[in-house]
Amino acid sequence: MGDIIHGLLVAEAIQAQLPEVLIDWVVRREFAELVEAASVIDRTYIFERSAGVGGFVRLIREVRTQRYDAVLDLQGLARTGILTLAAHAKRKIGRSDARECAGIGYHEKTPALPAGQAPHAVKILSAFLPVLGLKEELPRSLRFDAPEQSVELPGPVDGGKRVVLFPESRRAEKNWMGYEPLTGWLLEQAEVGQVVWCGHVPFEASEPLENERLINLTGQTGIAQLPELLNAADCVVSNDSGPMHLAAALGRPLVTLFGPTAPARFGPYPPVAARQRVIRRADGDMGSITLEEVGEAVLAMLKV
Repeated sequence: MGDIIHGLLVAEAIQAQLPEVLIDWVVRREFAELVEAASVIDRTYIFERSAGVGGFVRLIREVRTQRYDAVLDLQGLARTGILTLAAHAKRKIGRSDARECAGIGYHEKTPALPAGQAPHAVKILSAFLPVLGLKEELPRSLRFDAPEQSVELPGPVDGGKRVVLFPESRRAEKNWMGYEPLTGWLLEQAEVGQVVWCGHVPFEASEPLENERLINLTGQTGIAQLPELLNAADCVVSNDSGPMHLAAALGRPLVTLFGPTAPARFGPYPPVAARQRVIRRADGDMGSITLEEVGEAVLAMLKV
């Protein structure tokens, strides 16, 4: 999901400089609703990962029904390289760091990455812009259409602020285990009028937290509703995850927790110190991140 958010920033940059452009996107089924909700995307092709070779051949045939001025392989893997090779396009552009022989499908590549530490993932993708003859200028926020089914949230109690928490990540080593005590602490703060738990995996407290200011939406909302939920937040708290990248791309005040991954490469983008707090343990030990430092960061973001 984070890769999709980064790619959508590039798509927005293309449309900002070429207002009449039409942009199609190939996306896996589980992320399709988010891409379809993106205002910049005109059409989506669905990659059915479970459909095997037959499904992939059908996808290739569908892509080949159109003729494009340019095809951009933002992922740089074997399957995307094959799709790029098969597409009808005047220009086929790929990543200089493409893997799995994906480069066989390209006419052109982005400039080679500088030696030493790799740049942020978004900077790698923004290198497609000058290859297209465009300025390497990314938008400050993404745009999404309203979901067909909105999430009805009550207003925060006593005019307080709304804090949205994502208490899980796809990778266990990226998970901070302090969301439950953090919730209890936040509910005691006068500035906080509502705490909302979000995420595709159901999350329950080990001990019941009965409070009118706590709303548990985990496992109850779809990916297309994420932009709406995040835009309603006065502060978002998340591990290194897809919702974190989306919150940053929407310009929301954000507290994000990092362990094994490096914020310099995979942190919130665009990086805006005034509305972001990145808490990281260089040794990868998420367990050493304290409730106090996360709570203080949240209160600071609620003043933004």
